[in-house]
Amino acid sequence: MSEILHRPYEGPSRRLVASIDIGTTFSAASFCILKPGIVPKFDEILSWPNQAVADGKVASVIYYDESGTPRAHGAETEDEEINLEAEDNGWCKAEWWKLGLRPEYLPLIKGLQLPELPPNVSIDQIFADFFSFVKLQIMLYISRSYADGANIWETLEPSMYFILTTPNGWEGAQQDRMRKAAIKGGLVDKNGGRRIKFVTEAEAALLYAANTGNVDDWLSEGGNVILCDCGGGTIDITGYSVTRVNPLRLEESSAAQCYLAGGVHVSNEAKAYFQKKLADSEWDNEDSIRRITDNFDRNAKKKFSDPERTSYVQLDGHGSDPSLGIVRGRLKVPGNDMAAFFKPSIDAIIEGLKQAFENGGSLADKIILVGGLASSPYVYSKVSEWGERFGISISSPDGPTTKAVANGALAWHLDNNISARVARYHYGIEVREPYDKQNPEMACRVAVLDQYDGRQMVYGGWSCIVEKGQRIENQREFQGSYNVPRGLFSPKQYTVEILVYRRSKPPSFVTVPSTGLCYPGFETLCSVNVDLQGIWDSTLYWRTSPITGERYKMLEFRIHIALGETEVTARSSWVVKGVTRYGAATVAFD
Repeated sequence: MSEILHRPYEGPSRRLVASIDIGTTFSAASFCILKPGIVPKFDEILSWPNQAVADGKVASVIYYDESGTPRAHGAETEDEEINLEAEDNGWCKAEWWKLGLRPEYLPLIKGLQLPELPPNVSIDQIFADFFSFVKLQIMLYISRSYADGANIWETLEPSMYFILTTPNGWEGAQQDRMRKAAIKGGLVDKNGGRRIKFVTEAEAALLYAANTGNVDDWLSEGGNVILCDCGGGTIDITGYSVTRVNPLRLEESSAAQCYLAGGVHVSNEAKAYFQKKLADSEWDNEDSIRRITDNFDRNAKKKFSDPERTSYVQLDGHGSDPSLGIVRGRLKVPGNDMAAFFKPSIDAIIEGLKQAFENGGSLADKIILVGGLASSPYVYSKVSEWGERFGISISSPDGPTTKAVANGALAWHLDNNISARVARYHYGIEVREPYDKQNPEMACRVAVLDQYDGRQMVYGGWSCIVEKGQRIENQREFQGSYNVPRGLFSPKQYTVEILVYRRSKPPSFVTVPSTGLCYPGFETLCSVNVDLQGIWDSTLYWRTSPITGERYKMLEFRIHIALGETEVTARSSWVVKGVTRYGAATVAFD
């Protein structure tokens, strides 16, 4: 299996699909023009505006002026003339903004400080502006590179799909914000939200690794591997079992993990070192430290491999200062100091790998290491050193795999290789239960009289839908039955909140007695809103409340929730004369 052969496209007409991998430090994009009966071919954007040397990745950076208008994107922000213009006009640079979208439960590693956003600009606006920039480059590439490219774009753009990548730790709320930013940035129109799809960077990277042919021997039926994607911002780790080889089918064998400990943390540690080392010197200013850190990123950071050897980082000028370890404009950095920059990230990688083996029943003995940080010789050597001690093989296919995630995202969309995932947390809902004074959990809670049936009820109970570590097939729906009373003038909709519990074992109740506050560990993942009008119209039997005398209908229906896909989806159903009908249910995020 030197390369996964994609199936011929079975659609009735041509379609354009593009993938955008927004990274913390660098981004990439790929696309595919699907043609009926033809095996799909992936194209990458291999050159971006103002790149001195053509490269498939582009810096995730934007210059904004004082009014919040974008003035330069990507490699344009590295151009000397543009930098001078930015300095003269007070433009501000937006960097590492992707990490500002992180969920609250994912704290930054201690000591990592994100750059401030430019004035009058939000994270969501930066995403929108960068999406707009990337789409423009895809349009230009197709228009220039394909015969009749302009007509191809004009014909296929209105219905094109976009596959956006996210770290393992991003959830529905982050996807929702990215979708809204994609619409605002013009990837799709306001009615085209369904043409925005999401895949985790780890899944996309694994499919790319499989496509290279470099890990063929590991992708055998019944085999188990762990994918470790070491990116600029996050370390994403997931275990997989191979259930079929041709076509390739995979299942998660361990819950996906995410650590905010990527390559930017190494740079941040180095920056703090330079600030301390060069204090009270001619380089003790913000511009110099920034340039020195950039030089570190471009050279020493990439080349460092041995703590026994000294590294050198270029400063401004060509002078020497033996007291500071500066020789002909280069700062000497001892190998042990260099190793210290990498240590927090390497510790996070190894901790995550240990967790993956434990969660997966210690089945896997192979690790596929990808991502920009994984291309560091030192990171690779330390992870390999750890692996050798436990008989674990490490592979880093195709070097730095700069286009791995973008191409892998297209493969994910076309081939649907992942058939099941593992629940990272407990998922459930808050329910009410009949009051039982013999139950000590209820004895300390307030019972409320139900105005329709006259029963004493207790609110705040926990009803689990999916337990942490449970295997979830992609197409599987979790169902709950509901009996909801509605009077003539009652709202014809119903909302249920899907909760997540991030700790080991959830309590019997969501809320603390007498406070209404949630126990630590509970968070609202999303809300599912059900349109009850069709159910109301189908329910003919009226009832009368023994408490208030109000006439009402008891609406009986089910809510179906799919948690095995990369996005949460829902629908409703009810039965009319033995026939099941399905209705709308929308998923909303706060």
